[in-house]
Amino acid sequence: MVEIETHDLTRNFGAFTAVDHVNIQVPRGEIYGLLGPNGAGKSTIIRMLSTLLIPTSGSATVAGFDVSREANDVKKRIGLVSEKLILYTRLTATQNLLFFGKLYKVDASTLKKRMDELLELVELTRFKDKPIGSYSSGMRQRVNIIRALLHDPEIIFLDEPTTALDPQSTRFI
Repeated sequence: MVEIETHDLTRNFGAFTAVDHVNIQVPRGEIYGLLGPNGAGKSTIIRMLSTLLIPTSGSATVAGFDVSREANDVKKRIGLVSEKLILYTRLTATQNLLFFGKLYKVDASTLKKRMDELLELVELTRFKDKPIGSYSSGMRQRVNIIRALLHDPEIIFLDEPTTALDPQSTRFI
């Protein structure tokens, strides 16, 4: 079964073509990487597949759902870890994760269990009640990864998850 598929996926920004007729098929269970130099369109492809950008032309499906017409169905099935943190720095890790867990509609008991397991996994349990703003960049990125995994997504998109991290944090992630 194909989990991610694109047909002539294209994205223009005015006269600039960032992604030009890309065709991809990623089967279920496959780890797939987009490689290329800066500016090659890798992040733009991920942003289209995760419904953050609408393709200019072509089509894409993720988990069997069209990214343009069925964005909400796609969002329920994916986790996204981008180079930009999607966290509130004034809130603690616990508060951030509760907030995002509710957005993902994870029931309270499952959310608590999942948060505890994931915080333990990334060795942040003892910091869970401290504001994210006091965390190192590596610690913030670990919470960012937990945020993307809270609802146990079928598909995870990682867009430069180790940018600006030290070697130890990169290895950990």
